[in-house]
Amino acid sequence: MGLERKISDFLKEKGVELCGMAGPERLSGPPSLNPAYTLKGAKSVVSFALPMDKSAILDFLGKVSPVPHNLDQVRQNQAVNRISEALSAYIRSLGHGARAVPANGNYRRHPDAFATLPTFSHRFGAIAAGIAASGLSGNVKTEEYGCAVYLGSVVTDAALASSPRRFGPRRFIDSECARCRLCARSCAARMMTEDDREEYVLINGELHPRALRRNIDLCNAACFGLHSLSPDKKWTTWGHRWIPEWVGKVPDASNPLALRRTLMLAGMKAGDSTARFDLIRLTGSKTLSAETVSRYLDRHPENLPEKERREELSSFARAIGSARPGDFLSEQVLTCGHCAMICGPTAGETARRYKALTQGGLVVPGPDGGMVRVKTYEEAAALMERHAPRVPLARRAADAAASTIIWHRNYFGIEPRSVAEGLLYEARLRRAVKKRYPGHREAGAPRAARLARPAPSGGKQ
Repeated sequence: MGLERKISDFLKEKGVELCGMAGPERLSGPPSLNPAYTLKGAKSVVSFALPMDKSAILDFLGKVSPVPHNLDQVRQNQAVNRISEALSAYIRSLGHGARAVPANGNYRRHPDAFATLPTFSHRFGAIAAGIAASGLSGNVKTEEYGCAVYLGSVVTDAALASSPRRFGPRRFIDSECARCRLCARSCAARMMTEDDREEYVLINGELHPRALRRNIDLCNAACFGLHSLSPDKKWTTWGHRWIPEWVGKVPDASNPLALRRTLMLAGMKAGDSTARFDLIRLTGSKTLSAETVSRYLDRHPENLPEKERREELSSFARAIGSARPGDFLSEQVLTCGHCAMICGPTAGETARRYKALTQGGLVVPGPDGGMVRVKTYEEAAALMERHAPRVPLARRAADAAASTIIWHRNYFGIEPRSVAEGLLYEARLRRAVKKRYPGHREAGAPRAARLARPAPSGGKQ
């Protein structure tokens, strides 16, 4: 039996239904597709996907409860880590080098500590291994689960035979995504453009498109709960703050420095950014004690009052060594992720999820500190005025200092190899875009990855 078959059978025994492999000829692309960064001498990648809990998605989007999806994230990210580590150990037992890539939270050092460039990109690995293709949001889309997946990767020095290629670069973009675009509309901060402009990733000599990103910091605004209100004021994420100057409008992304300043100030006011980020970081990047994780999942049922759930959350954070100045103001560790969750395997399922989001109303802080669900912006605004968290200055300062330490201790720096690989990649990408789309124009940012082409006058290119 070949190594590839042994790997597939091993993953199937672990309950993985969707997996693929990319050999040496399939791993040309951005620096974050280079497996040798994770393991010296690595030549190949094994990629797999686990689905998100569908009922938890509907509860989350529909503002019924955030609890099932928050627990699903912990459970499944830990499952990805355990499966990846078990597979890497199995490959090593067969005489090859192998290393698991953590599910989340592992980034390369960069002068901008908030750049979040992955050590190895699970998304690019999934494309190279043939189990997914680009989705409009920049998430990767699978036929089986849509974009609502948890991805895992194992790199190895074995020269694996690549899995059959299932998708071309535009497989979903020119069909389902072109007709849908609901992921762009599900972002409270409108990170993506909703027109036909695109940006590209160059993988194995092919341009893989996605919607033009106005500024990735807008994604951080929604995902960190700093701004939860949709531009039309009809729905929210589970975040418990609004940025006042963004209320009722699409945020201005024309000045990146001003945008970053706005987000930093909003983050400093939040008071629990450190606790929330470090919990997400550790549950994604570390394989935690199975007993500790099981105890938390078992003791954090949906029917507990929110105050008690926050206490369980704090206890779990302490058990795994998470930084927690002041702990949590809200149980909502995860507040968004809509662009992945909204995208189901069929157009009907995606529409169902989008309807749950837009008709689920708004959630805002209530009188007891918990989140209250209301139907109208006027009700939500009145509650926000009375009950939005007012964090003491000392706590805000402690939280800001702790966040600065975590981000800069783990992600700040200069890595010459990554810089050199990045510059070479961007030059190749720029040439490829100019050759394929001679009439392209700059998208307002210096990085070649943000090159865009004008919307076609008729039909798709």
